[in-house]
Amino acid sequence: MSLDQSIPLSKDRLFIWLKTLSNQLSKGSLIIDANDENIPILHANHHFLKLTAFEDDQVINQNINILNGHRTNEKSIKELNSHLKSGIAKKFTILHYTKEGSAFWNSITLHPLRCEDNIIQYILLTCEDTTEAELNKMIYKLEHEVYEAIDNEDNLQSILNLISWKIELYYIRDVYCTIHLFDQHHEIKSLGSHTLPVHVVNELDLFTIAPNSCFNPIAVYLKDFGTAQQHAQLFKYCNLNFIRGSWTKPILTPQNEVIGILTLFNQDDADLKQIDINYLNRLALLIQLAVKYAEQKIELSRLAFYDVETNLPNLHYFKSELAEWIEAGESGFVAIIHPAEFNKVVDLYGRQAGAELLRQMADRMREYLPAGDELISRFSNSIILGKKAEADRFKYHHKHVEPLTLVPFIIDGKENYITLKIGYTTFDKALTVEQCIHQTDIALSKARNLSGTSFAMYEENSTKQLTEEMEIFNQLAYALHHEEFEVYLQPKINFTTIEVEGFEALSRWNSSKLGFISPVKYIPIAEQSGKIKDIDLLNFKKVLVWLQNRIDEGKKILPVALNISPDHFYDPNFLKNILDTFNKFNVPAKYIKLEVTESIELVDFAKAKEILARLKELGIECSIDDFGVGFSSLSYLPQLPFSEIKIDRSFVSSMNEPGMYAIVQTIIQLAKNIKMRPIAEGIETEEQLIMLQQLGCPAGQGYYFYKPMAIADAEQLLDT
Repeated sequence: MSLDQSIPLSKDRLFIWLKTLSNQLSKGSLIIDANDENIPILHANHHFLKLTAFEDDQVINQNINILNGHRTNEKSIKELNSHLKSGIAKKFTILHYTKEGSAFWNSITLHPLRCEDNIIQYILLTCEDTTEAELNKMIYKLEHEVYEAIDNEDNLQSILNLISWKIELYYIRDVYCTIHLFDQHHEIKSLGSHTLPVHVVNELDLFTIAPNSCFNPIAVYLKDFGTAQQHAQLFKYCNLNFIRGSWTKPILTPQNEVIGILTLFNQDDADLKQIDINYLNRLALLIQLAVKYAEQKIELSRLAFYDVETNLPNLHYFKSELAEWIEAGESGFVAIIHPAEFNKVVDLYGRQAGAELLRQMADRMREYLPAGDELISRFSNSIILGKKAEADRFKYHHKHVEPLTLVPFIIDGKENYITLKIGYTTFDKALTVEQCIHQTDIALSKARNLSGTSFAMYEENSTKQLTEEMEIFNQLAYALHHEEFEVYLQPKINFTTIEVEGFEALSRWNSSKLGFISPVKYIPIAEQSGKIKDIDLLNFKKVLVWLQNRIDEGKKILPVALNISPDHFYDPNFLKNILDTFNKFNVPAKYIKLEVTESIELVDFAKAKEILARLKELGIECSIDDFGVGFSSLSYLPQLPFSEIKIDRSFVSSMNEPGMYAIVQTIIQLAKNIKMRPIAEGIETEEQLIMLQQLGCPAGQGYYFYKPMAIADAEQLLDT
């Protein structure tokens, strides 16, 4: 929620208005006196009191610090108080406590409000319990740390200790954590603990699960230690806080076989809540997967260092040796050398022929490369080469690699010529082995796009871009399934009345794993993956739901324009998808517009005309978005049943230039001549507004009026 910080009211009337607003909010809110150095609370709404379990008279004239507890971060406390005193808008997530002492993550937003004299009088502070979201973030962080430790070949015992430590560190409650893993005889084979010494753990009466006993695989088992004073002396001797009880969660295989237990020992009398159960379930699953992954790594480490098919060192050997080089401070280069015709050789002569090709390549490399320290190993369908050398010496070795292809390779008694694709990177003590191989692999992808025998060196920005794109791609399906995409609405303003006449619906994605992702990044990936139509339809549904709710409540509604991807527009099921979604609601067609870019007419003009005509028959108008930046033919434009032409922001932002001013003038006149309504985009200054009004442009949108806003804020805008 965003608020206009300047309200044309006196201080007293502003307070009355704020109380009314606060009491109508659907989340906890406080009104803070910005002019009192103690920043006291003047008003708390019902949701805040329910969230914190305080009574109204226990809150008034106190300050936000009444929610602090022993695990509340001191730095966060100081920063929050500093922003309250200075009246600076800010969003915080801070660990707070209810009156009964229950911890929760509090998402706080500060909204400073000014009176008619432009003086900050009050701060509206909104609160929301985001404990589950924060715990989920901690699970993701823990998962990353655990798998990183496993990849670094830490043993299983150290992995369990790490998990125990992080649980104690991250959890909102004061707990001690232990993890017991059992062998096939249900005897303890590994014990993970951070704070509790092993001899203390062994003294505790733990909840146990026998292999053949009946138990609920999704249950959490509780044990009360409140009266077990026999452990008090032990805890006092070890300088530990006494425990009140324990929560035990079975750790299971996918077949529901017990492989261990996770136990949290509570230092207070906190009740088990659903949020705790969810957290324990996710922790148990993480431990299950981590144990399985660690055991697989242990098993893999027992494998031989040589590839059976080629008798060459395998990748495991290569990594081990390269790691020793890097640890010793050596530098050099790593290259992946791939025979471009490998798959053809395998298709012609069989898989063993592919292995024979790699073996012959390795033999030639040993013959042609300059003598010195080198590693030559098999890497899938390629050879990976590591060599100690000057950081810039690989180009010198080009001349030694290229002769490998001058003489044919004898496969199945026949001569075969090949070309090589080579990607390489340099290494030193600043890189890990995995980073070296990853960078080399990326460089190889570049080399494969070049003709003939080709070389490509890794460039720094390649990894960041590929990683980001892959993460976005991987999260798209999850985001669609869980409807993470939201609709933001940017008001369109009538230039005559300077009032809102409609909205443009814009897609926004705040990923639960990746955070906020710009549409500039995820829309091209969605288009490439074919998921853009699902995003379009999800956004369309959310717009219709909003409009339908307002109609049902008898509230004012205005037309909403929705952007449609060209890829979706030409999908064979486009019209069916749109109509199936639209017909589920009782929203009049006049309140819906579809916006498409001007380039759609160049793909299939006849098809575009047919689709637009059908939509017009149904009463759904369409507009051309970003007009002027494409390459559309003006001869086609009058034949397409558009109702609006949206002037691209790049023209509006440069209207102070004579040439650009003339272009905008031409577009406005063109639109009027062909019975279409021009709409300006990207208006950011009063000067631009005045120029557009002088040119006869009837409406537009931009940051000068409003930024895109959440639906809740659009609700408030319409209702006020």
